[in-house]
Amino acid sequence: MNIHKNISLQAYNTFGIEQKAALLIEAYDTKDILEALRSYPNLIVLGGGSNILLTQEIQTPILKIMQKGISVEKETDSHVWIKAQAGEVWSDFVDSCVARGYGGLENLSLIYGTVGAAPVQNIGAYGVELKDVLSSCEVLDRESGQTMTLLKENCHFGYRDSLFKQQKGRYIILSATFCQTKRDHLFKTHYGDIRALLQEKGWGETPELISKVIKEIRLSKLPNPTELGNSGSFFKNPVIPREQFLSLQERYPTMPHFEISAEEVKVPAAFLIETCELKGFRIDKVGVHHRQPLVLVNFGGATGEEVLALAGHIQKRVLNRFGIQLEMEVNVW
Repeated sequence: MNIHKNISLQAYNTFGIEQKAALLIEAYDTKDILEALRSYPNLIVLGGGSNILLTQEIQTPILKIMQKGISVEKETDSHVWIKAQAGEVWSDFVDSCVARGYGGLENLSLIYGTVGAAPVQNIGAYGVELKDVLSSCEVLDRESGQTMTLLKENCHFGYRDSLFKQQKGRYIILSATFCQTKRDHLFKTHYGDIRALLQEKGWGETPELISKVIKEIRLSKLPNPTELGNSGSFFKNPVIPREQFLSLQERYPTMPHFEISAEEVKVPAAFLIETCELKGFRIDKVGVHHRQPLVLVNFGGATGEEVLALAGHIQKRVLNRFGIQLEMEVNVW
């Protein structure tokens, strides 16, 4: 266990916001985590820092889980169950799986963060959500002090939602196990330009090749946080009543949408923001990315309050034009 006092968090959040933490504890195994909880029962858990916006100094002790490890838990002729410890970098874990030819995680390539944080948000991209591949999570229940295994069906997954958000702070995720295919993969390549780019390159559909294409697409549209501070998608794609969508479609015939149910439709937040002429919009040190309006960026030296003010401006413009309240995907600290 490493304990840091009065430490800068700039390197611990992908927005690159400068704030300090009174105490940050790096835990390398479950014993460390239990010891940290005994000493600081009110601590908060920090993953890869890719989904937080720091707006103040953090006085509450922070726990950073550093435990690494990837192992095969079970295997059949057609499937394999891979366990990854919470401290594993998500994109590295995906790379290790697709390199072995395992299918299921390839659409989730190059998403920043850690394995332990991924189930909290039920991360998703290009038609795949984490819940589609997750088998179970090993967690520490802070109320009972016991470790337990939660099967996927007990994690209450929804769109960018989970039990871990609904009962915020109760569970600490120690590891996650994913069921992946070894053959007869059912790929999802109809989102965005995946299929077209595969055909352009003359590539077939394999986990590794689809992963490569998705990385290429993401890198062409999304800024690298090491070069331009950001947290990826800042807003959720809103799900609205079908009647509201049909009314909006009369005014905006080209509005993209995804069918959720007979009653609900999901519309891309990026379309709404761009239609409000906010793509590339900038206020001093913060702005809307010029290629992907769903991404807010820190051009350098911005504060969390400045990013939050920009987000509020976007929400107001979208609400006034479309009658839709955008919900932030990031967690404000």
